[in-house]
Amino acid sequence: MVDTSRRIDMTGNDVIVNSISFSNPGSIPTGGAGGQIVLDTNGQTPVTVAGTSATITVAQMATGLIISSNAVATTLTIDTAANMLASLANLYSGANATTVGGTTLVFDVSSHGAAGVTVAVGTGGTLASGSTGAVATGTQKTFWLQFTNVTTAPAYNLYA
Repeated sequence: MVDTSRRIDMTGNDVIVNSISFSNPGSIPTGGAGGQIVLDTNGQTPVTVAGTSATITVAQMATGLIISSNAVATTLTIDTAANMLASLANLYSGANATTVGGTTLVFDVSSHGAAGVTVAVGTGGTLASGSTGAVATGTQKTFWLQFTNVTTAPAYNLYA
């Protein structure tokens, strides 16, 4: 995980982290070695969903914020694990989520409408024990999606 506690490097240049990255425990990849994907949400336009249901894609997660403005209860279903891995490989040059498990995507869901939002998992997804996909009206919640299998049966866990 990126160490955000140190914000000044040894040359005196300020270092500000605008995104979150996860890597294998005890290692930070260098020299083109395999590692995890960093999605930089700095300057992105949030996605607004107005319908009662929608599928959340990698491109929408990459904005960092998904807003529901619907007047009735809304269900947002995360895309299938297979579709998400394919999207990562297509959208991000050199994306290695298709070969390395543990890649983690972090995004927020905000409920601005008159009713709450439920975030549901798609095929290959599991809502982690102790987590809930409910986002109450007028609140915002952070979700962590981590790929657990990237081979024959793509899968992810969703933490909230």
